[in-house]
Amino acid sequence: MKLLVLFCLAGLAAARPQADERSAQTVSMDNELREDQSYDFAFETSNGIIREESGISYPGAEPETGNYVQSGSFEIPHPDGTVTYLSFLSDENGYQPESDALPTFNGRVDIQDA
Repeated sequence: MKLLVLFCLAGLAAARPQADERSAQTVSMDNELREDQSYDFAFETSNGIIREESGISYPGAEPETGNYVQSGSFEIPHPDGTVTYLSFLSDENGYQPESDALPTFNGRVDIQDA
């Protein structure tokens, strides 16, 4: 019985994913926040994910008004060798992503009363 338990534990340990298969490590990271509250950051992970972003604040005429403009990108590699790339702009018009991976809408939506 003890031998059976030992073999089961050994099988579980062998089947468990290795740490590098389950998680990624940060291989590079840059982050800069300037006095005007604009910023840049970028990082890359050991599994090939790349992320970059920049932002700047535009103050409004009144306190607590204005807007923040952010832009950036993601690059995500997949096991089959393909890479998904997404860039975005976020400003007073909302979040505006662009990517071949995003579905496109070319039709019309009719909203009916329920």
